Amino acid sequence: MPKVIAYSGAQGTGKTTSAYNHARELKITNPDKSVVTLCDLEAFCPFSINQGTTEEAQAWIFANQIRQELTAIHRFDLVVTDRTVLDVIAYTRVAGFTSLAAGMMAYAAHHVPHHYLQIYFKQSKNNQHCHQDGIRDVDQGFRQAIEDVLVEIYRELLDSAVYPGRLYHV
Repeated sequence: MPKVIAYSGAQGTGKTTSAYNHARELKITNPDKSVVTLCDLEAFCPFSINQGTTEEAQAWIFANQIRQELTAIHRFDLVVTDRTVLDVIAYTRVAGFTSLAAGMMAYAAHHVPHHYLQIYFKQSKNNQHCHQDGIRDVDQGFRQAIEDVLVEIYRELLDSAVYPGRLYHV
């Protein structure tokens, strides 16, 4: 049964804040449910990220996101995360690692429909929360490239009916 509620989008769209707020509301309205947040997992990547990323970094972020989600899914009733595995794929495609991105997408086509209950896609035009914090890349062109690829990925998933959950544009 799907139990991941995920926020998606380029860096600086308020995903982390939204994820924490959503988890808080879920816990208040469902006190009998266990709720966990998975946020800023990419910050622990030992390799360069964002525009300086490498294939090794993208593989690490993807594998770590999957590992954390699978662990949380089996321990908690609801999991709220500030990124989807699809976000990682978007960053991987923008970096030009197309073969790696294709492999990730093949796995995501299995993972997402089985585990993601809702995805909230936060587009930058409605969500300007980009601040230099030492982790996020604030370059607007880079952020837009990520967002454009995410739009493509969601179109692919919805057109192929791979993702049966709910996708919200916020």
